[in-house]
Amino acid sequence: MRGQHSSRARSSSREWPAAQVFFPGLPPDQPADRATAATCSCAGVPLLSFIETSAVEKGDLFLNYTVEDHEISDLVSGTSDVPDETGRERNSFSQVISGSYAITDRWSVSALLSHVRHFRKINTSFLAETTSSGLSDSVVLARYTPFAITPFSRHQLSIGAGARIPTGDNDAGTGFILSEDMQPGTGAFGGIVWASYSHAFNQAATLQLHVSANYTYNGENDREYRFGHDLYLSTSLSQSVNTWFSWSAGLRYRNAQADQRSGFDIPNTGGRWLDFIPAMQFNLTDNFSLALSGRYPLWRDLNGALQFTTSHSYAVSLTYGF
Repeated sequence: MRGQHSSRARSSSREWPAAQVFFPGLPPDQPADRATAATCSCAGVPLLSFIETSAVEKGDLFLNYTVEDHEISDLVSGTSDVPDETGRERNSFSQVISGSYAITDRWSVSALLSHVRHFRKINTSFLAETTSSGLSDSVVLARYTPFAITPFSRHQLSIGAGARIPTGDNDAGTGFILSEDMQPGTGAFGGIVWASYSHAFNQAATLQLHVSANYTYNGENDREYRFGHDLYLSTSLSQSVNTWFSWSAGLRYRNAQADQRSGFDIPNTGGRWLDFIPAMQFNLTDNFSLALSGRYPLWRDLNGALQFTTSHSYAVSLTYGF
């Protein structure tokens, strides 16, 4: 399998995923100045994760379409779950189109365009339901692969750098501007550095170990809001069972710094997460594949008194290789 996938969360810190799976391949829930409010550690679109498919031979082109349903309704204090008496529901549904093209056997470029729909319901609030949707941020990434897995080599190393581009709205709202976590885009540029290593345990490369890391530096938007910088570390094991079915299982660690407004940390934002990410892929033809994956929290240690964070997420991905 050539593809890898990753993902992330916040109210506070938008996530651009980093655990590896097969297919290729981002706000406070209450006003940011309410220091005692429970914010939402929720995700918009896990941008980087969807373009981690490597085109490693000159002329390779991969196109991918992914949908992800992300439930963000767990209320957490530090490392402990807390009963939610507000009947709150929070969900994001994202659609991502991405592509990767190998300019040479070592250099490739990737790009991603995304659309997101946010939904929030608070049964104890006068404005019980809030929704927003629109074009989200985009990513462009250049990748260098000095060596790849072949019948003569069991190792592959790739490094990359790129930018997140604020192509989506960050002033959505009717009568008032919604909080940052409900905006389709961040409204700010960001920088990305990324690296991955794969090892094949046999000559046919049917069993592989993957390790990856990426760091996202987030800029400040026009409302002086900056999502916390993100570090992702992930590892996974993948196996091609036969010509049409593969599976993977991985762990992803995320460390998000606190969000800031006007240079000051926002309470109840940022933290540390450890997620389990299983996936399976079906090769429908020689060039076309279907992948299913999930994300389930194993452990989290969140900043501040209370944060809403990921309950689970599911994704479906279609990939075509030329």
